[in-house]
Amino acid sequence: MEATLYYCLRVVMKTQFKNLSEERQTIPTARWNAIIDECYNRFCSPKARRAAAKGNCPKLNNTLILLHDFSFVVEAKRSMSAGDIGRLMNVWKKWCLMTQALTGLTNYSSYLPRMVLLLTEILPQAMRKYLSHNLLFSPTGQSNHFVAKDYWLEIQNYRLKFFHNKTGNGTKSHKNKLDKKSLENVHANG
Repeated sequence: MEATLYYCLRVVMKTQFKNLSEERQTIPTARWNAIIDECYNRFCSPKARRAAAKGNCPKLNNTLILLHDFSFVVEAKRSMSAGDIGRLMNVWKKWCLMTQALTGLTNYSSYLPRMVLLLTEILPQAMRKYLSHNLLFSPTGQSNHFVAKDYWLEIQNYRLKFFHNKTGNGTKSHKNKLDKKSLENVHANG
């Protein structure tokens, strides 16, 4: 995604065929802003996607669609890592509409809109705030390392299953019964 945008910037700057040098070049702010605006107009705007769809280059059309659609995925990942529930909610609102049109996403098409409506409209304000701020947490305590709580619980469950099944303890039910009896004996004697 970033590499494609970087290439688009180089096309606008007419430097796509030049080798990169080790030294950094400086560009005046006004020129840089003009480059960004032109890059947006040529590659990221709805007008650019419509023109590419009408054109005779399907690769350009597909690339512009990819840039548009996967920008939501990148924004969702970055906002989740940052723990910014507001930005994440904006992405989820857009995905609510997208999932209605895609087949095979039955859980997302029903549960995601329900969750967004609950967190934005239906629940009382205090409950909305409480639930919104408890969707993400940072297991290490570091900033920009937030994950969803259900994702973290899935990882922990996988680790438990892996440990018990790979060591054989999870699959030997008679051994588990013996362990239970020995624990009962310890409690009775202790």
